[in-house]
Formats: sequence, C-alpha cells, structure tokens
Amino acid sequence: MDHFEENLAPFNQLSGKLLRKIRESKGYTQKHVSQGIMRQSTYSKIEREETEPSAPKLFAILDRLEISVEEFLFIQGDYRHSKKGNIIYEFVSQKYNVPEELEKLKSEVTDYLHYNEDPIVQDIQSIYEGLIIFGKTHDIRLARKHVQPVWDRLESFDEWHLTEIYLVNNILYFFNADSAIHISDRAITQLERYEGFRASNSLRFNFQFNLVYLLIDNGQFDKALVALESLILYAKQLKKHDMLAVCYARKGVSMLKSGNTDGNLWIKRGTNMLKVIEEDTLKKHLEEEVRAFLKHPSLR
Repeated sequence: MDHFEENLAPFNQLSGKLLRKIRESKGYTQKHVSQGIMRQSTYSKIEREETEPSAPKLFAILDRLEISVEEFLFIQGDYRHSKKGNIIYEFVSQKYNVPEELEKLKSEVTDYLHYNEDPIVQDIQSIYEGLIIFGKTHDIRLARKHVQPVWDRLESFDEWHLTEIYLVNNILYFFNADSAIHISDRAITQLERYEGFRASNSLRFNFQFNLVYLLIDNGQFDKALVALESLILYAKQLKKHDMLAVCYARKGVSMLKSGNTDGNLWIKRGTNMLKVIEEDTLKKHLEEEVRAFLKHPSLR
C-alpha cells in the first residue's frame, strides 16, 4: 500500500462489521437501528458489507447508535486517527505555541505532504512556520509572510466551516487589530450556525483571547482591558485555569502600560497560578511574552 492509498478517507472502507459490533454491544436490533432510515434488509446488507450507505444515511445510523462520526472513525482506525486526521487533531488541540513542539508537528506535516497534495494540510504547514517564527522572534510582520497565502485562500470562501475557522483563528495573531476584529466578527457570525455544538464555544473564547494579544500589541490597552473582563469570567466558567492565568498577566500588562502600577500584582497572580497548576512551560513563555510587551518599542 503506498502513502496515498494509506491516507484515503476512512469512509472509503466503511466497516459494516464495526457497525454490527457497536449495535450488538448496545443490545439493539437491526430493526431498531434501521427504522425510519432504510429498510432492515438494506441495513443488514451494510453490516455484511454487501453495500454501503450514503453519507446522510450513515450519519443517521451513527446517531441512532449514539456514537459520533469522529468516534466511529477513531474506532475504525483501530483507535487511532488517520494520518491526516491526526494532523488536524493535533493542530486544533494545540494549547500553546511552543516552537520546539511546533517543529515536531511541522515535521509530521512535511512528511505527509511529501506523498499527498492537500490544501488544508498545506495551510497547517504554513501556519506552523509562521507560529514558529513568531515564537522565536515575536515579530508579527515577519511571521505574517508565511500565513498570508492561507488568508488569501480562505478570504475568497463564501462560507467557513469549522476547519476553516480553526485555521483563521490561528492566523489572527498576524494581522493588525482593526483587520483582526473584522475577521473575528466574520468568523463569530459563521459560528452562530453551530450554536449548541460544543467546539463553537471554545472557538469563540479563543478568538477573543487572540484578539487581546493584538490589542495590546497595537497599544489599545483600554479595549484590551474591556475584552479581558469578559474573558476572565468566561475562563472561570469553562475552568480554563491556564488561560485564566494568561488573562491575568495580560490584564497586568495592559494596566501597567496605562500607568496603573497595580498591574504588577495581576502579572504575579497569573504566573503564580501557572506555578501552582504546574504549567511550567506555559509559565516560561508567558514570562517571555510579558517581558516582550513591556519593552516593545511600539508600546512605549
């Protein structure tokens, strides 16, 4: 099997046997699973792998079996993601932009692209390159050169789905505050269609979280402080203690740059919180961010 064949979409090799195993483990009959979706005889053929359902029918079957498409594909892959699936999973699961970790992820992407053409994975590679440069230099303008082609491609889309919104969220850093606000408004409007979909709430938080960085970087401290108040409340609700700590530190930076020396207390509160929850790597990078902000020429 060559690399291209190995990475074909998992639905191309739908496992009827797996459907049967899941159904039987729940004690469901074929009649129960197929009712209102298709004839029982047709469903029986699917389990025997004599035919395959259309995508809408398959989604309905999985819903009846009370299992998500993502989980079904994961189980079908022997409890592993496909190579492309794993690349996307690692990309959307990244919490911190640590250059060393990003280099490892970029290496996986480069290997995949050596054997496969894929615009989404190509975008991820470009974003990793931009984030790595940004993490090492804190030079947004230099990093932007790598992600500009990603934006040029996405900007032309009439609609963004979750994959595109994740991509957009990761390049938000590289635009000035006014452009980023416009982009965020468009993304959040698109996310309204996903109301009730679990990932959409975190994405909304992440957009605001990234916007705060840009507002501080552009010297818009009053706007950053307003945004941080709602972010702090939201981080507490979501129990995102690591992100709450970062919000505290960014609040401290914004206060200091506004002439309020109490900002030092908020910075200390943020770094101490990361120490307590043993997020040592994030603590190190947050301290570097604070130092970069406080001596940033454009913020003086």
